[in-house]
Amino acid sequence: MTERRTKWLAIVAIALLALNMRTAVSSFSPLVTYIQEEISLPIVTIGLLGIAAPLAFAIATTMANVPTRKIGVEKTLIATSLLIIGGHVLRALSWDSTALFVGSMMCLLGMGIGNILMPVIVRKYFPNRVGLISSLYISLAALSASAGSFLAVPFADLGGWRFSLGQWALMAALTLLPLIALRKNSTPEKPPPGVVKQKAIWRSPTAWAIFGTQGMTSVFGYVSFAWLPLLLLEHNSVSVAEAGALLSLFAILGLPAALIIPGLAVKYKRLHAPIIWFSSSMGMTGALGILWADGAHLWIWVAALGLGPTMFPLALTLYNLRSRERSTVLAVSSFGQGMSYTMTTIIVFLVGVFREITGGWEFALWMLFGVALFSALMGIQIAKNHFVDDELAH
Repeated sequence: MTERRTKWLAIVAIALLALNMRTAVSSFSPLVTYIQEEISLPIVTIGLLGIAAPLAFAIATTMANVPTRKIGVEKTLIATSLLIIGGHVLRALSWDSTALFVGSMMCLLGMGIGNILMPVIVRKYFPNRVGLISSLYISLAALSASAGSFLAVPFADLGGWRFSLGQWALMAALTLLPLIALRKNSTPEKPPPGVVKQKAIWRSPTAWAIFGTQGMTSVFGYVSFAWLPLLLLEHNSVSVAEAGALLSLFAILGLPAALIIPGLAVKYKRLHAPIIWFSSSMGMTGALGILWADGAHLWIWVAALGLGPTMFPLALTLYNLRSRERSTVLAVSSFGQGMSYTMTTIIVFLVGVFREITGGWEFALWMLFGVALFSALMGIQIAKNHFVDDELAH
């Protein structure tokens, strides 16, 4: 296989993987009222399904390293694509909430492993185009999230909620084609150098700062995908259709940032901290706006909330920009994403618990405000422009 053909196959594989990275997350919550007509989904069950995404992504960080270091990134991604396909099919065939949860976990575990390996496969095939290719896949992931929420209700109206959930398996199946063509390139990934072992990552202030940066975006994203439609229905008295459209607005606002920020991050290191501070301020503004909003201006505050995770593309790009070796990218990506999604799982669960206890959503909105405030502090460390490898070496 020529180098040119290999790179084209790699771009197609990365693009198709990215288009599958968020569909299972964003397509569920707009369909809750449809699913409840056939399957009992009390608020606790909805909460469990809401934490399925960050929980699966946290678990996936422990599943990604071993196969990647034994069989390589491409073969590992083939297995994860099959897992995603099976999960979509099981969700569509679900006969009770347990089957729905298991199918969701299958999809999301595959997507979580994909999250970890995306920076690795970008570094492998495009070491000199990290910003450009990162921008491509992060943009498509944002499009995936928006499409999942925007199309969920129209597809359900067309063919029922089972069709709406299950048709995403076709997109996942397409991903297998370029990955299978690349399978001969799937060589075991080298372990990280002595100073950059998985446990040693805990000693890197920059690794912690990257975790804090992605942590805010994960909390905002998965709290919103799990709860925002119901929150807006109950707290702001919008219709089901309006709630779905506002969730789509939240999701699509990640697209401009995904297109622009990775390239800026590669070219201008001094912009890393300002991007974090902008994101944090938008997140705080959106949370307080929704808390006190009237119906006419609600979309403004949802838009501000959607600009909160602007630094998500930055966080994913930082895994490469602050690592000198490809093996370090895998180690830092596993650490940062594992910590981020563990924290997100806890917070998404607490949102449901306090909604059940208080009957309202004030706690959730104040918690989003607090997370955004905390993330602003991460900009101080990121502004130092340190490499994880160098911190651990010293």
